[in-house]
Amino acid sequence: MYTAYDNLCFSGHAHMQAWGQGSYNWAAYSEYNRKTDHEVYTPVSILNLVIQGQKRMYDGQRIHHLHAGDVFLIPAGTLLCSEILGRKEGYASINVVLPNEIIEQLPLPSSAMEVASCQLQKQAHWEDFSLEIFNAFKKSSPLDPEYIISKAVDHLPLAALQMLRQSLSSDLPVQTIGRELAAPLQIEDLARQSYMSKATLKRRFQQRYLKSPMHWVWEKRLERSSFLLRTTTLSIQEIAYSNGFENIPHFYRLFRRTYGMTPKEWRTIK
Repeated sequence: MYTAYDNLCFSGHAHMQAWGQGSYNWAAYSEYNRKTDHEVYTPVSILNLVIQGQKRMYDGQRIHHLHAGDVFLIPAGTLLCSEILGRKEGYASINVVLPNEIIEQLPLPSSAMEVASCQLQKQAHWEDFSLEIFNAFKKSSPLDPEYIISKAVDHLPLAALQMLRQSLSSDLPVQTIGRELAAPLQIEDLARQSYMSKATLKRRFQQRYLKSPMHWVWEKRLERSSFLLRTTTLSIQEIAYSNGFENIPHFYRLFRRTYGMTPKEWRTIK
């Protein structure tokens, strides 16, 4: 199940180097030489710079296939799954924390927008930014966090900045809900777990995700199902049942409508 990505530390890496400030790490460089997968809860916003190799990031209905040179933005309070593909070239990336105190100073969007992880458009300034940090890690010469974080914020497009700001404006216990995806949840269960009325819960989900709480739950069930199809040998039925799908034909229909292929086709795709 989803594990908090605290202090930029996770399992499975062949090499890791982190830059700290006080008691926490604000940037980390990691290398992987084999296929590795994680289910992640990010309590803070993270900028992920892919240096080498490939991975898939699963977030609800979206599956992002990332390659070297890509930049991936994860807002605070996100549940997602990561599949490092383990190709022969290996995988390496840099994660930079974008602190809440910086994001809180950004403007809120003037209209509703969905809070979700996103792949940013490739541009020369991101390539230069990634190379600057990568070279500093290779030299074991930490850069100034204020300089790097300020530079990252300057490079982010306005829509991304507004989305990050929106992510801090609606407090939802998504990590708690994520632990209960296999259970037959109803809106009353979510409200009780969130210590909110049903009306407040619906309003906050609409503000953050532009969808109802139960719609979000079904998307997360699909997210984990598509991830487990690629990273485990469990049967399709076992995966469906373990993620709250009691009706297998319904799971097949929903999966195909969402991803454009059957679970079996997705499992075998190269």
